[in-house]
Amino acid sequence: MELELKWKADAATQRAAAEWARPLCTGQASYEMDARYYDTADGLLAAQRAGLRLRLENGRGVCCLKCGGGVSGAQHLREEYECAAASVAEGLALLPAQGAPEGLCRALLSAGVQEVCRVRFTRQALTLRDAEMTAELALDCGTLSRGGREMPLCEIELEHKAGGSAAFLALGERLAGAFSLVPEPLTKLARAAAL
Repeated sequence: MELELKWKADAATQRAAAEWARPLCTGQASYEMDARYYDTADGLLAAQRAGLRLRLENGRGVCCLKCGGGVSGAQHLREEYECAAASVAEGLALLPAQGAPEGLCRALLSAGVQEVCRVRFTRQALTLRDAEMTAELALDCGTLSRGGREMPLCEIELEHKAGGSAAFLALGERLAGAFSLVPEPLTKLARAAAL
């Protein structure tokens, strides 16, 4: 299960959060992300509160299937499976080897999928470590789009990578408290699909 925290933000808050996190930062990277989300014509994934995306990360294709889980305030918990892939069809063929539900992948391949929405953004990613956990602080800024409609995207994500989840959640509480962050209960997919 993937555990992450999401908050609404603006550019100034993102810069301040990055500075706040510097004492724990052990590495950073920048990514240009172009994510296209897919579903069947009858909304098979939407009905299951699941999502399928093919995302270019600095030009490298990554297919991802997210299933199940739930949201509580800023906290998002979901199953996530991903693999390198140049197309959605290739990704769906490879994802079961990563633990994704084989029946769902087969059903999606059989039914065929179509693009539902798109999210383009720049991610500044900082790796944060302390004695108890490792996390990634992601500062995302870009655009959500669907059917010719667009809206801006600006958010802060904290993703658990390793170690104790209690230490991770405590870090998230400190970060949220330091900047009075407002939880973002909706995923990028949900916000883009609602346009």
